[in-house]
Amino acid sequence: MSLRTTALPLARRLAVALDSQLEGAVMLAESVDPTLSKSQIDAMLRTVVDRHLTKLDRVALVAKGSTGFDPDQARRDDKRAFWTYSLLDARGPYAEVTDNDHVRMVDDGLCDTDIEAVKRHLKMLKDNGLVPTKHHILRRLIEGVAAEPTSTNIQIAQGTYYRGMKLALAAADRRYGGIRAEDADLVDRMFTSSDAVGPARHWSKTCLASKIKLRDPRNKKVRRRPLQWRTF
Repeated sequence: MSLRTTALPLARRLAVALDSQLEGAVMLAESVDPTLSKSQIDAMLRTVVDRHLTKLDRVALVAKGSTGFDPDQARRDDKRAFWTYSLLDARGPYAEVTDNDHVRMVDDGLCDTDIEAVKRHLKMLKDNGLVPTKHHILRRLIEGVAAEPTSTNIQIAQGTYYRGMKLALAAADRRYGGIRAEDADLVDRMFTSSDAVGPARHWSKTCLASKIKLRDPRNKKVRRRPLQWRTF
């Protein structure tokens, strides 16, 4: 780099100033880390779990309304899908069922037919381009927490996505056992909330105008009368 001067003292002062500026720029670049933080990862995980739980709940509600619904088979289907995403969560998009996985699935109550279904599910996801997850899905997930979709963040989002899908699928008792944590005190909260105290009161325009008029100290001749409201 040319300092554009032949004066040695001036050149030295310029060099010192440039070194200081460069050092500050390096420190600033190092302090700005574009990698997803723990809180951002947690927020993405909650988003994935919430979205997939809602989807699974809707599917279950529709299925339970049909004749011939088999809750045991529905639970088994969810358990198969749970193991599919457990493997993806553990090993990434190129996961395969190993002998150790076979033993673990048998211990969890799966039979050979179930394990073959898990293998087919993994293959189907890959054959249809659903694994790895579509880039635009991961990008929206990252941008939803105000982060940059760098290559590192894409990989973090991918693992977080698999984990969220696994957790949503594990909550089969919500869908087929009628066990929901948020139901525990829902009724109590409904009747103790401020919104539940008495019927809603809607003031009419005439009533509101009368109320204002009665409160105006200049209107001494106005006959005071009780306020009226309409209850719907």
